[in-house]
Amino acid sequence: MLIENKFSKYLIYAVGEIILVVIGILIALSINNWNEDRKSRKQEVKYLKNLQTDINLEIQNNDSLINYRAFTAKAAAHLLDFKTLETASDLLTLENTIQQVFQRKTFIPTNNTYKELLSSGNLNFITNDSIKDSLLELDKMYVAIHNIEYHMYREYEEYLYNVAVTNGAVINLFDFQKTAEKGTFVFKDPAQIPSDTIIPQYKRLLEKKEFINGLRLSVMNSIALKDFHGEMTGHLQKLNKLIQDDLKTN
Repeated sequence: MLIENKFSKYLIYAVGEIILVVIGILIALSINNWNEDRKSRKQEVKYLKNLQTDINLEIQNNDSLINYRAFTAKAAAHLLDFKTLETASDLLTLENTIQQVFQRKTFIPTNNTYKELLSSGNLNFITNDSIKDSLLELDKMYVAIHNIEYHMYREYEEYLYNVAVTNGAVINLFDFQKTAEKGTFVFKDPAQIPSDTIIPQYKRLLEKKEFINGLRLSVMNSIALKDFHGEMTGHLQKLNKLIQDDLKTN
């Protein structure tokens, strides 16, 4: 009985020791997991704040492109209805408007943080599924705008650039010798421009079917891109709100 009593006490003691060891391990694991979660959250917060910086810059970029596309559409529409072309001053106005349409500006996304998340495999640091889904949707918008711009500038090359270059003397605004010498754009005096020779060429250009269609396409594509950038701005604002709400839980 004494032996059995001692064994029972030993067994209870041993079980108690095991339980204490297990509890200690669980506490250690819990502390370790808490530390890891804290580190992960710290890194996530850093990414979220960097995303906010990118978003605010992207909204500014969008606003600039919205204004640019609207300006281009108006310039192209003005060329479609260009009524007076008689003097050197009219010619300079025409060429200035053409340059406004021909100017080529492409959208470059401000998405360095998102690219870093993808390239480093750290997208899983973003634990909020709504934010993650919104980022993926934003990336689709980037691809869509790139495709529209690529299609539009192919039309520019075929219907505007090539047609203009092969149907008359273009870019008569500048004194090319002085521009090259000074390294900055130098405009010609209107009296230096042989208007009698150049104006008939431009009149023919403005009546060409290819050029007219190119201008029409420019108006439509510019307005489509303007609206797309407007939609993107709305999406960016919603994404920014999601991030802001998530940061408040920190």
